[in-house]
Amino acid sequence: MIRLPTLRRLSFLLPLLLLSACGSGRSSNAGAPVIESFSASPARVNAGREVTLSWRVRDADRLLLLPGNIDVTGTAEISLPVTDNGAFALQASNERGSRTQPATVVLYDWRAIGDALDSAVRARTIDGASFALIDRDGPLYTAERGDISLNQMVPLASASKLPTVMAILTLVDTGQLALDRPVGDYLARDAGFDWPADKAAITLRMLLAHTAGIVGLGDTQPDCLLLERLSTLRDCAQAIAKTALVATPGSAFNYGGADMQVAAYIATLVSDEDWQDLFAGRIGSPLELGGLLSYGDPAVVSNPRVAGGAVASAPAYARLLRVLLNDGLYEGRRVLSTAMVAELLRDQTTGLPVLYQPFPADRATDYPGYGLGVFISAPRLHPGSSGPEYSDPGLFGATPWIDLGLGYGGVLLIESTTDVGLDLWDQLRPLVIRQLTGS
Repeated sequence: MIRLPTLRRLSFLLPLLLLSACGSGRSSNAGAPVIESFSASPARVNAGREVTLSWRVRDADRLLLLPGNIDVTGTAEISLPVTDNGAFALQASNERGSRTQPATVVLYDWRAIGDALDSAVRARTIDGASFALIDRDGPLYTAERGDISLNQMVPLASASKLPTVMAILTLVDTGQLALDRPVGDYLARDAGFDWPADKAAITLRMLLAHTAGIVGLGDTQPDCLLLERLSTLRDCAQAIAKTALVATPGSAFNYGGADMQVAAYIATLVSDEDWQDLFAGRIGSPLELGGLLSYGDPAVVSNPRVAGGAVASAPAYARLLRVLLNDGLYEGRRVLSTAMVAELLRDQTTGLPVLYQPFPADRATDYPGYGLGVFISAPRLHPGSSGPEYSDPGLFGATPWIDLGLGYGGVLLIESTTDVGLDLWDQLRPLVIRQLTGS
């Protein structure tokens, strides 16, 4: 396989093809080479991405790839980036004549996404937005609008849950934690911690899936969840442990943040690290986030609100989504095991009653399942893709999602409301699907 770095512009390609077509019917061209096939894969691609051109030719003494007059004689394929308009041609020649055949790659056009964000800013639906679109191979498109720049750290609210879960699951991969072991076994390492008998059956899986029976957002929340600087993660976990259960562990879905606060304390206990260091080492460093996803300055934040208090830039958050799209890998580095990604995405709430969910009443059936830190979309939300689709929306409109069927993910960061974020997602999703599928 030949690899070349660039393409030249195609100003001469159309006349050349026309001349070749005119000449191909003349008797003087009899005995010219036969191009049996010439194609590009993938047929749709982002500008700058590589495509592989392949061909089958008979009776040719010389092969040229256009534009650029690249001599590919004696080869059957070439990989190169598409940096122009996606049009190629193969010219096969011998002493009796020549023939030329075109192949075209369709380049994605993401301008409609920018237009949709522009419209939202003009209508004052939002004051600003940052957006990042990725697939398994990397970035596809980014945009910044209004008063939010692309690398600005934006409050995530509940979109903090996914990065928190991913960090904790790395400890399951290393054997320091187990999803289905009672968490009291881990809390016993803290001799002064009181884990009441009514919570003895609670497992890490329940804490991360909001099925532990611990108070959710529809219940009175422990005050410590808002005291990021005036409490500690341990003291907050202890306060949560002393609250009354609202359901038998494992019996209902009750969306909130208190359960994940306890899970985070357990993670720090078994790793012997504070939360920020744990996250930086397990997620931030391998994903090269450069501090662009943070739970607060550890010098002043002693009780990081792991289920609702993180901030991030859109491109940084998008790297988390690439890990999930690639079964736990980022740029070839293992961040999570394939098994842990599967557990994160598996519906943990099948058949369970819902005590509280964060969506407006008219959207409650749009997200019928929950994994570990992610909601599962109803198929009707993503026509054109087989899905499944997962998301982690936040109170201020932060909306990250992935679509496994089409292998892409998006992160929309705004400072508004959940409703506005979901509405914009509903506008952006079909624009993405249309480009990826060509429909």
